[in-house]
Amino acid sequence: MLKGQTINLRTVRKKDLDTLYDLQCQIQDRGPYFPQKLVSESEFLDHFAKTGLWAEDRGMLLIVDAETDRILGNVAYFPANHYYQAFEIGYILYSPEDRGKGIVSQALRLFIGYLFDLKVVSRLQIQLQVPNIGSRRVAEKAGFKLEGIAREAIISQGKPDNLEVYSLLRSEWEAMSS
Repeated sequence: MLKGQTINLRTVRKKDLDTLYDLQCQIQDRGPYFPQKLVSESEFLDHFAKTGLWAEDRGMLLIVDAETDRILGNVAYFPANHYYQAFEIGYILYSPEDRGKGIVSQALRLFIGYLFDLKVVSRLQIQLQVPNIGSRRVAEKAGFKLEGIAREAIISQGKPDNLEVYSLLRSEWEAMSS
């Protein structure tokens, strides 16, 4: 478990599965910038049975309240691109009431430190839709730098949309952390 001031990051446990699946199925709470894809319960449970939602090349940790262990959201990592030696990071808070309180910023800092300690990579990246001001602030607060725009990289609400590409290098993280 990674311990923060008000939140912890931890792996998913069997006892979390029903609650986590229900939270992930609440499309209306995801906001306009999180993928709307639903996963069947059997696929979700199979993935947990095979990997525990944590593997060598991708994984998810829950963001939980430090006092109550209530699931607030998750942070995840996955391959950035097949030819990059880097990982991309994604995050979400499930309840809109928990947003804007610094929870993701705290979780992201814990997660970055853990990934750089765990993985032999020199780059982490975050891609976000241009209007996603909250996610942009989280990325910038953590030290990520805007690299550019991936034009029409995704389809959002039936239309092509641009993504901002942010990166954080290990050397930048080490300089900030010392």
